[in-house]
Amino acid sequence: MQQSRFVFVAVPTAYPNDADAVTGSGRPAGAGLDRILWILVSPNNRPLGRSAVRHDSYPGCHAAVLRVRADIDRGAPVVAVEETGQWNWQVQLDGEPVAVSSRSYLRVRECNYNLARFLDTVPQAAIVEGARRVRRDRRGDTGRSVSEPLPSDGAGGHRLVSGRW
Repeated sequence: MQQSRFVFVAVPTAYPNDADAVTGSGRPAGAGLDRILWILVSPNNRPLGRSAVRHDSYPGCHAAVLRVRADIDRGAPVVAVEETGQWNWQVQLDGEPVAVSSRSYLRVRECNYNLARFLDTVPQAAIVEGARRVRRDRRGDTGRSVSEPLPSDGAGGHRLVSGRW
């Protein structure tokens, strides 16, 4: 039986106005560059939460997961209502958001339940090596992803590799 796990996704930032277009380093994301984010998924592959920022590199994103796992008990959860009347949550460490809900909720009770499930799952979740790359087509739609381990760049880091179905 599969367990909850952290997966990594490489997302193109093709448009300067992307909602998460600021990287973890505070620099604006450049058009056409991939940024890495993590998603915590349940055993039935439903997203439980995701990283609050897109990271510049796979090793940086991997380090962020290790930090979240190690320090989740110090996390400060915040539940808020959007202008639409829907609820979302985030977890902050040292005043910085590190995790956010992967969707919004109609009821605060649902939001709190899913936040608690996320917090309970983080410490024992497996970490999947490698990243999936998500592509946009010519219209800007996100298409299918390809799961590939990220090969080493020879200097101890990792680089992204292209892949298509």
